[in-house]
This record gives sequence, C-alpha cells and structure tokens, in this order.
Amino acid sequence: MRRSWASLTVGALVVIVLGISYVLVRSTSDHSGTSNGTTVWALFHDASGLFEKSRVQTAGIAVGEIAGRELDPATARAKVTIRIKPGITLYENAAVAKRSASLLGEYYLEIDPGTPFAEVNGQRRQMRPLKSGDQIKNVREPVAMGEIMDNVGALLPILHDILEDVRRLTSGTITDIADNVNKLIETNSVVLERLLSRMDTIAANVEGITTSEAGDVKESIRNVRDITESIKSLIGTTQGQVAGTGNKVQGSIDRLQATLDNLDKSMRNVESITEHIDKGDGTIGHLVNDDTIARNVEDITDNASTFVRGITKLQTIVGLRSEYNVLARTVKNYLSVTLMPRPDKFYLIELIEDPRGYTNTVTTASQSSVSGFGTNTTVTTSDQLRFSLMFGKRVGPVAGRFGIKESTGGIGGDLYMLDDHLTLSVDAFNFAASNVSQYPRVKTTLAYNIYNKMFYLVAGADDILNYKGINSILKGIANNTGRGSAGSGGGFDYFFGGQLIFNDEDLKSLLLFGGGSAASAASK
Repeated sequence: MRRSWASLTVGALVVIVLGISYVLVRSTSDHSGTSNGTTVWALFHDASGLFEKSRVQTAGIAVGEIAGRELDPATARAKVTIRIKPGITLYENAAVAKRSASLLGEYYLEIDPGTPFAEVNGQRRQMRPLKSGDQIKNVREPVAMGEIMDNVGALLPILHDILEDVRRLTSGTITDIADNVNKLIETNSVVLERLLSRMDTIAANVEGITTSEAGDVKESIRNVRDITESIKSLIGTTQGQVAGTGNKVQGSIDRLQATLDNLDKSMRNVESITEHIDKGDGTIGHLVNDDTIARNVEDITDNASTFVRGITKLQTIVGLRSEYNVLARTVKNYLSVTLMPRPDKFYLIELIEDPRGYTNTVTTASQSSVSGFGTNTTVTTSDQLRFSLMFGKRVGPVAGRFGIKESTGGIGGDLYMLDDHLTLSVDAFNFAASNVSQYPRVKTTLAYNIYNKMFYLVAGADDILNYKGINSILKGIANNTGRGSAGSGGGFDYFFGGQLIFNDEDLKSLLLFGGGSAASAASK
C-alpha cells in the first residue's frame, strides 16, 4: 500500500512540474526574440580561437557574444554568428575585427558599430541600420606568422640575384671603362708632345729665313715664340691634372676590386660549408640530413599545439546557489565549478552545505541467552560538508551526468529548453538507503534564466520517493520538527531559491600556471 501511494504521489508531482514548465514556456516564448537582441554574421578566413559564448566588445565594453560557428559551403570560409545586446545599433558600414586576448591563442571580436552618415565615392550618404540576419561585410583579420615567413622566403632568392648582378657589373664593365680612360689620356699626351716639337722647328726655319729682316719681324717672331711657350706650359699643366685624376680613378677601382675579391672568398667559404652540411658532416649536417630529429621535433610541436588548444578552449564556469527548504526552514548552499574543455563535455565539482545533515546508518548484531539473536539499527545525522564530482556529456538539448553526488554514488540528467534559458534537472543518488527500507534520493530542479544567462530562479522538490503524505508533513510541522519523516539525507522537502553563474577567466589561468607551479614544487 505504501509503494502504491508513493507511485501516485510521484506521478502527481511530475504532472505539476510539467504544467509549470508549460506555463513558463508559454510566458517566455513571446519575449525570447527581444531578449536575444540583434543577430548578425560575418565571414572569416580563420576562426581558430573563437568559440561559442566568446565575448564581443566595442571600445573595451561587452556588447554581445558569439552565438555559433559553421562552415559556409558557398565561400569555404568560417561563418561566425554574433548576438548583439538590445539597444546596440549597427550600421551597414560597421566593421568587425579578430583580436588576440592572451598569449595562449585565445581571441575575441571587436566591433565598430559604424556611423549613421558616411562618405561614399566623395558624397555624404545615410547608412542603413543592420537588422537580424544581415551580414557585416567589413572584416579585419590579423596577418598570420606563416604568411610573413612565406613572404620573407620569396624575397631571399630575389635579393641573391640582385647581389650577383652587382658583382658581375663591378668586376667587368667598370674596370674596362677605367682602362679605356687611362689609354685615351696617354695617347693624347703623345700627340700634344709631337705638335710642340713641330712648332719649334717651324719657328727656327722662320727665324733663318728672316735673318735679313730686323726690327718688326724679329719682334713678331719673339711674340709667336712666347705664345707657343705659353701654350706648351698650359698643355703640360693640363696633362698633369688629367693624369692625377686618372690615378685617383684607378685607386678607387683597385679598392673596389679588392672588396670584390674578399666577397668572392667569403662566398667560396660559404659554398664549402654548405657542401659539408649537405654531405651530413658535423652536428649541423647531421641535424639537417637526419629526418629522425625533424620527426621528433614535429611530434613535440604537435603535442604542444594540442595542449595549448585544449587550454585556450577550456571554460571555467563558477556557480553560487542557495535553496530555501520550506519544510525544514533551512537554507542549503552550493559552490560549484564546471570545467568545459569542449561545449559538449564538462566536469562538475560541487561543495554543499546542508543544515539538515548527512544521515549515516549502522546496523549491529547481538546474541543474548535471554532474547536470542537480534539486530540494532542506529541512524546518525551529522552536520558535515559534502561534495560532488561528476562527469557530463551533452548531446543536443540533453546532458547526462554520473559520478559522486553529495558524497554518494549518483547519476543525473539535464534538459535545456528555450535556447538554454530554462533547464530541468533530475538527480538520483544515495542508493544505499534501500538497506534501511527507504528509496534512493531523487531530486528535481527547475532553473529559469532572468538576466543574461547569469542570474537564475530555481525551484523543485527533494527526496520525492520518500514522501510520506500530507498528514505526516502536517504532523511534523505541528510538532515543530519541520517534517514527518527523517528520510534519506533529511526527508522529502520542496524548495526555491536563486543561482549566480559566471565564466571566470582568471580561474582558468590559475589552474594552468598554479597547477604547473605545484607540480614543479612537488618534483623537487
């Protein structure tokens, strides 16, 4: 009879919870679009480091979050969907940029909302506000280190060809020009010397012919001689200047040739070194030619890359929750940390303070000559801190959990509705209660988001399988004991309360670097 009443009570409670869920769905479905704000999207060549729930900000202030990522089959690019808070207006000249958040490779999006008016082709034009479903066409992405190295690798062969052309030019054409200039100066000097000698002979002949003439003729001849001497002196001076200039040019050419010889010697040394490396001689040659080291380095970099990607994707979600138990007139507090390496996988860690206490059952057997064999069962309730450690996996709107629940083995499940604004959770644990004629402890919780997926209202029922009926509850209230049944871990009760959830980036850094420091200290 007791089990039939418990089944009817559980069925009635499930119907009530479903009715409440239906009312909440109907009351919130008309407002879900307004609370989500404007949803826009943009195309990126590389969306690594961007994840769902990653922050979107303008001028350092959060204005939204990343709602989803997918591959656009038409452009083979990453399509990133962005949800903007209500009250934020984006215009068609808005721009989105991918920014680095830390040295670990995590990124966030920076949005320039645009302006109501802008110059287009030299004319001032009004910009159209973006609505849900529109695309942000102005996308700015940082240059990857691989592209920079590719550009440097493409420039090195070109620079080598330019230096080789300069070497051939300085070792051939300039030297020939200097030699030709020097030969031209020497040839002109010989010609001028012959011309002066002929003019001296002509002057002597004229003097012999005009010996009978005196006076003016001799004076004229002397004047001509003076003129020719002056010309000869001028030509000799000019020849010295030209010869000096030629010597300076020749000296510069000699120094340039010496520099080229040194450069050629250095190139021969480099060629010899590269030949030894190519043959595998020495440490560097072994490093270049033996692919075993390269494979080991590649394995190390792959492992390091996998570790860094795992750290950058890790989400640390901290939760604080208080539940007021109506029948027990007490407050139950939770401190939880959820580690999410991936959106569909998480680890739940909880510390629970339950003033109703933790029930421990001890059965002792005794043998008496008077009464014979007998057993004595002692139920002890102690006020101690409990913990939960559960592994969870999410598939679509449903998530399953198993592990330790409130210091006992347990399982649980979560149903996410209304774009994760409404969550229905069911937990079953303390299966050892069947040893004292009690059912395992089953708890149902309904959580509804009231602000930005941070603040939630919670309500539900605890230990519903051990419900004793309304008469037992009223009797417990009348006796000021809070309930009519001790139950498993406190007995049947219903509750309501609030919950705060936030993503703590500092806790992720503390887990990474603090854990590494602790491991290093432990190894010493």
